[in-house]
Amino acid sequence: MNPQTGLWRVFPWDPGAAPGHPFSPSFVPRTSGQARFDLPARLSRVLYLAGSADHAVAELIHARRCRTLDERHLERAGHRLAAVEVHLPESVLGSVVDLCTPLGLEETMTRADRVASPHRATTQPIARAVWDRGHAGLRWWSQFHGDWHTTVLFADRRSVDGQGKRPKLRFSEPVPLTLESPSVVEAARVLGIERTEN
Repeated sequence: MNPQTGLWRVFPWDPGAAPGHPFSPSFVPRTSGQARFDLPARLSRVLYLAGSADHAVAELIHARRCRTLDERHLERAGHRLAAVEVHLPESVLGSVVDLCTPLGLEETMTRADRVASPHRATTQPIARAVWDRGHAGLRWWSQFHGDWHTTVLFADRRSVDGQGKRPKLRFSEPVPLTLESPSVVEAARVLGIERTEN
């Protein structure tokens, strides 16, 4: 695959949280089974990353479509949302199957219309098939915009570097979000969400 090595996530940030713990940049919660490409909890947690900060923000604010967005909507669980860039090792990128390409679809014997389905009963088996083929994750278009892409990483995949070890992702310093953050402004514009002051 050929996406950028830097991807993005938005999460509720506690600057005092230890790495890998809740509210830290590297924390990956247990799989809920509610997201489109979730795996069964016994297999792996799943980390959803966006190709841009705008897209990552959109994933968190899209419920405000046809409504207004204010500062309180940029908080979760008592913590301010923050954007963080995530840098993937080349070994991980090389093991992510790109379902945006005919080659990726052919390799996984998947039809594009099935990947685009909004129904978890259709898309989650695709993630399981990608897992069963030994991949570290998959890449697909965002449900919001054709220029946005999502990279789904299987966080517990242990052999993606070919040595039985899990490569380490690198996280940049998180940036707390406000209504004036460029990524919030752009995500709101694309989704047609009006921003307002408290």
